[in-house]
Amino acid sequence: MKVTIKDIAKAAGLSPATVSLVLNNRPSRIAESTKERVLSIAHEMGYRPNSAAVSLRTNRSYTLGLIVPDIRNDYYATYARGMEDFCAEYGWNMIFCSTNNNLERERQAIEALCTKNVDGISLVATPSEEVKNNFIANRELILSMKIPLVQMDLTAYKKPINAVISDHEKGGYMATRHLIALGHRKIAFITGPFALEGCQSRLMGCKKAFEDYNIPWNDELIYKGNYSYASGLDGMDYLSDKDFTAVFAFNDLMACGVYKGLEKYSLSIPEDISVIGYDDHFVSSILGVPLTTIRQPIYEMGKESARILIHSTEEEVSEPVISKFDLKLIVRDSTRKI
Repeated sequence: MKVTIKDIAKAAGLSPATVSLVLNNRPSRIAESTKERVLSIAHEMGYRPNSAAVSLRTNRSYTLGLIVPDIRNDYYATYARGMEDFCAEYGWNMIFCSTNNNLERERQAIEALCTKNVDGISLVATPSEEVKNNFIANRELILSMKIPLVQMDLTAYKKPINAVISDHEKGGYMATRHLIALGHRKIAFITGPFALEGCQSRLMGCKKAFEDYNIPWNDELIYKGNYSYASGLDGMDYLSDKDFTAVFAFNDLMACGVYKGLEKYSLSIPEDISVIGYDDHFVSSILGVPLTTIRQPIYEMGKESARILIHSTEEEVSEPVISKFDLKLIVRDSTRKI
């Protein structure tokens, strides 16, 4: 049976009003020794406050919402774990929503989180070519509800939105420069949707590396993917009749598709084709040929997202926060000198 304030009051020999003041930490002249006794009895009896009642009284739920495109992708799961761990550390809760790459479900998730009276939302854009207009509409829906928001990139960014980001232009440059340093000049690229800022920035970094090393750019060696394993496979079908010695997949999940696609065409990694990915997905180091990749600190980005949102509920913030995280090249066995 659920323990109530009246039960605690009876056990402590105090009035329910006195116990309520202590448990809700309200200003009073109650002696510290009495407060400690009430809290001790409440703990021993297993008292749990009614979260709905607390929310009505304070207009706060001490809960954050997270919306991601696909929980099956370890990239998003790691980000979620970072947010959840930070929330747990501060006694907050988190509600998790996965949209299965569906923009309508993204809107429904926003509305559901609003009805739960969440104190903030972290939104990871759904990777779709129509993402820009739809993402703007869904983002505006959150802002219209006066709910603090953190984006995971700068797609269609505007104030007062907060963001946690990686320097993707630098990441694209680092990956391409690594291949160029190994002697590769015919490099193929499997990108994400061009509507996403992260994809655009990676591609800018790739082109800058080509310019810095005076290598001609070839649009024919670009395949527009969607960050899925399947688009890595499809990318290899597209590239099968083209001349290239290396592939830069804009995330590790597509790089896994590239591995399978190269196997389909009886090409070996890295003897025939070098492959580099992006994110440092947990499978990258345990593939048959461990994958060279660009590591993003996804877990730390998730924690920072929660920190920004919780801070925004505790203090008035005049300017949005944009936290930029650095990247690291992780060299493994999938790239070689030619």
